[in-house]
Amino acid sequence: MKETNPAGNLIPSDLYRTKKLVSKLGLTATKIDCSINGCMLYYKDDAAEVICHTCNAPRFKQNSGKQRHPKKDVPYSRLFYLPIIPRLQRLYASMSSASHMRWHKEKIAKSDVLSHPSDAEAWKHFDRVHPSFTAEPRNIRLGLYTDGFTPYSQTATPYSCWPVILTPYNLPPEMCMTTPFMFLTLIIPGPHNPKAKIDIFLQPLIDDLKLL
Repeated sequence: MKETNPAGNLIPSDLYRTKKLVSKLGLTATKIDCSINGCMLYYKDDAAEVICHTCNAPRFKQNSGKQRHPKKDVPYSRLFYLPIIPRLQRLYASMSSASHMRWHKEKIAKSDVLSHPSDAEAWKHFDRVHPSFTAEPRNIRLGLYTDGFTPYSQTATPYSCWPVILTPYNLPPEMCMTTPFMFLTLIIPGPHNPKAKIDIFLQPLIDDLKLL
């Protein structure tokens, strides 16, 4: 990228410098090893385990033993988690977005017009069932989206993955569910659809949401 832009540009010259620059934002990614069959995460109390409790599959690939300097253990599968709390905090730390995060509560309602998730009956039902949550306009309502895709081509199935994206519904219609406010939180490894096992991969996200 640096070579393709005009001379004197400030684009980092290599991946190391790029990571060093991005690290200052405080938005790190957590790598969590997982069972090759999606049975469990090597996480929290199971962080030191090397065999899956369910299918007995090994956590790491076997080293050939012929290397003079053996490399670190390489897991068969790995989940990437991008913590959601720091990004939600930034929505209130920024003057350009803090007031918009209360829009869903302070808006002027238009009867019989469905232009925002807060106009839906499901939202109103939640308000009736959880009045204490509703009373605080700064509480964040999140939508979760996920789907599988192959990042390279249709023939690269082994590299397929399942991104999990969160978006805050507090924002006004012109901002709600737009690209700047679609937060990638998890990258579930492929090549198989997690299906009923998706709750296993959601553990770190759920743990963070419980803290809010």
